[in-house]
Amino acid sequence: MSTPATSAPLRGVVVGALSVLVTAAAHDLGGAMLPSQSAAVALLAVCTGIGWMVSTVPSGKSRLVVALAAAQALGHLTLTVVDGHHHGPPLDPRMAAAHILAVGIGAVAVHGAERGIIAAARAMRRILPIVLAVAAVDTDTVRPARPVIRVDVPARLLDLSGHGTRGPPARLR
Repeated sequence: MSTPATSAPLRGVVVGALSVLVTAAAHDLGGAMLPSQSAAVALLAVCTGIGWMVSTVPSGKSRLVVALAAAQALGHLTLTVVDGHHHGPPLDPRMAAAHILAVGIGAVAVHGAERGIIAAARAMRRILPIVLAVAAVDTDTVRPARPVIRVDVPARLLDLSGHGTRGPPARLR
């Protein structure tokens, strides 16, 4: 299923950001150490480039999986080269499984998020005109009611005749 091109920038951002996080996590779960600051910056640059490429091509499940797999492979290579750590074979089975699992989880998450945001946008497109129509008020014909104040008998506080009980207390004897 191909999704509208309007969601392509969002898809690219999500793929790039998710690839950074999931690649670092999969690399750590696979037995390597967490990336250093320089490796994290290099990984961010690589995954940003992949996210940008994803945002420029039409979407599809197979393209999404390929992009996420490329992000995992290039991310693994970046972390290995920049940090200079060697963890036995270039990709031991535990790390390969972590990266493959990251591709699967990432593909499901990105595809689900994209479908969800499209459904939410369609719902808002249907609901928003109704909400705005109900909220619209014609200010030329609708005026607020003026309060009517009627005083038939003067209230005790408004009695200004001087015969009231207000004043200083009487002298004590």
